[in-house]
Order: sequence, then structure tokens, then C-alpha cells
Amino acid sequence: MNNEHLSWYVLSKKYVEYLQRYDSLVQNIDYGDNEIKPYIGIVLQINNFNYYVPISSAKEKHYKMKEGKDFIIIKEHSKILGVLNLNNMIPVLLSEASALKYNSINNYRKFKDKKERYEYISLLDKEMKIINARRKEICTKARKLYDEKNNNPNSRLSKRCCNFKLLEEKSIKYLKTKNCQVKN
Repeated sequence: MNNEHLSWYVLSKKYVEYLQRYDSLVQNIDYGDNEIKPYIGIVLQINNFNYYVPISSAKEKHYKMKEGKDFIIIKEHSKILGVLNLNNMIPVLLSEASALKYNSINNYRKFKDKKERYEYISLLDKEMKIINARRKEICTKARKLYDEKNNNPNSRLSKRCCNFKLLEEKSIKYLKTKNCQVKN
């Protein structure tokens, strides 16, 4: 992995919805005006594809769960800030991912006031600091998970994963369709 650090990305809603047609494990990113589902990238570069993993908000059930080959808890002291479900990582075309810049965060999420906006950006910063401290581990787990899914598709772990190869094929099809529309 030649990235020195991981970053926040926002994915194209149209692209993610397209992938969801083929794999129900691709996570929803549209939560209305008040939520975005940021992705962490790039966790894996393979076969000319960049893989990104969604972050999910902390839920009570996460305090009872343990980290595993496909699940990473982003924790500050004893408080869980969020979780990474590596099994839901997806291949993303460069044209369908935008770096999340804090000065344009209002394009993706509505805030009731400046304080709420500040607190959200502060949370993203905390999460990213922890994620980057664990970057090597995250990227290694992503690669192992990708290999497990492709080499042992019927394993218990693989059944929890997106179908990476299918999504890669559909990404190529999406790009070809998009390029044809641009040329017309």
C-alpha cells in the first residue's frame, strides 16, 4: 500500500445505488439531509481497483462485540466512536469518489448550528487520527479479507462479505456505460 495515510471520501450516490442492485451487502449511503456515510480510503489497491470501506456510527451492540478479521472498532479510551465493516468494502472508480473537505461538508450534511458542525468535524478528526494510527493493520486485514472471499467463497467469513469480483465487473460496466453517455 503506497498511501501514507487514509482519508475521508464521499461516494457518488448513483454509483453506490448501482452496485446495490447486484449486491445487497453494499451499504446504503443516503440518510437524508442530516447524514452522510463517509468512506475511508484507499484501504486496498488491487486489479486496478481502489477499495473504500464505510464507517458506521457506534451503536450499543458494538460494546458487546469483539474485533475480528472483518470488523474494526474505532475507540477513544473506552468510548466507541465508530466501526469499520471491512466486509462491506467496495471497489470505487476514481470518478465516483470525492475527498471529503471540511469547508464543503455542508454540501453533504445539514447542521442545526455552527456548534453541531464543529462537533461533527471534531469527531471525524478524532476517528481519522485513530484510523491512521491503525492504517497498516486495516489495510492488511482488507487484503486478507479480499483473498479469503476469492479463495474460499463458501467460508462463513466470505458469506458476510460483498462479492468483490462481481462488484469489480459491474464497476467496469458502469464506467463503460458512463463513457458511452458522455460521448453521445
